[in-house]
Amino acid sequence: MFPHYARKAREILEGVSGLAGEEDFRELLCGDCPFYHHGEEENEECGSYRILKTLLMKGALDLEAILDALE
Repeated sequence: MFPHYARKAREILEGVSGLAGEEDFRELLCGDCPFYHHGEEENEECGSYRILKTLLMKGALDLEAILDALE
């Protein structure tokens, strides 16, 4: 389940990657969405993306807890 999220979350937790820019958030939160196509010019933000991004930025979501719940 959610292989793109799992890979990116592990990279962040291991310090290999971060959430420094918009593309990092898109890769983490949108990578498993069938409507997201990495590298396309048009990257519309859905409501779910906006909510999850805000929660991550405010520390209300724990990447490790989400990974645990997915396993």
